[in-house]
Amino acid sequence: MSEKKTNEKKLEPMSSGQCIWVDAGVISYRLCTLNYDCEHCSLHQALIDGPVQVPTPSVPALNYKETEERRAEFDRLFHKLPAAARKCRYMLTGDVSYKLCVDQFKCASCSFGQMMEDTLADEDVPGLGEGDVLTIAGLRFAGGVHYHRGHLWVRVERAGNVCVGLDDYGQQLLGRIVNVHLPVAGRPIFEGASACDLRTEQGGIEIPTPISGQVIARNTRLLEQPGLVNESPYTGGWLYRVRPSNLQFELASLLYGMEAKRWFELEIERAKERLQQTDRNQANLTTIEKGAIWRTNHDSEMVSELLLATSKKAA
Repeated sequence: MSEKKTNEKKLEPMSSGQCIWVDAGVISYRLCTLNYDCEHCSLHQALIDGPVQVPTPSVPALNYKETEERRAEFDRLFHKLPAAARKCRYMLTGDVSYKLCVDQFKCASCSFGQMMEDTLADEDVPGLGEGDVLTIAGLRFAGGVHYHRGHLWVRVERAGNVCVGLDDYGQQLLGRIVNVHLPVAGRPIFEGASACDLRTEQGGIEIPTPISGQVIARNTRLLEQPGLVNESPYTGGWLYRVRPSNLQFELASLLYGMEAKRWFELEIERAKERLQQTDRNQANLTTIEKGAIWRTNHDSEMVSELLLATSKKAA
């Protein structure tokens, strides 16, 4: 043992007061404050040990079969929609008198849409920007966001990430939300497949995802306060954030500005007509008791049609 100590080469500083790692050329400047007691120096130990390897958090494996099944479910829902629910975005704005969508609202790959884009200038809702909210027939319509026809909104944020939530129309139809199941961070999601569930006392819905990409955050406040989706659908009640994989292409299939406002108005009229089929006394969507839609004879059919979602009755 004594021989080993004798043969060990002791590190000695070349410059008085300088750290031995300065002399070694590893760091540019540092004065020793421990009288070269390197064994008790945190910097010395960190440089000897090297960078700490932080394990990558595990991410649930993607179930491609389940994803395709959920996309197929959205396709089936689309083909069951009535004509009033499949109006082309250019019919909503009055640019064409009659045109129905035949391909799951995939405007970005629609040849008719490309032709219209080449001839029309962009038009927004006058005086309505991000953070502004209109009241239409008692329901809140937010500016500065894109709308999915299943009544989800998409807000583009810094660095190109997006935030997703349910709009005021959707939460009003569902009624009081008592539980939410949100996708975990790191999970890949694909447009058209469901990513989260919203539960009420009467049942729940699986919501289709409007944007493909990787989930980077979820609104954990909803796990304890699911009612925020009802109270603040455009702010505190957001659902999850995504790092999109095909943002420009998929945004082209969503509604924005004037066309979104017109669609929102027509959706309110369509809901009134459907609800009046079961109760002739209901004249205004906002006068309906929260969750009353679930107690009609067409609950599953109506939720699927109006929210483009797969409904599940309470167990």
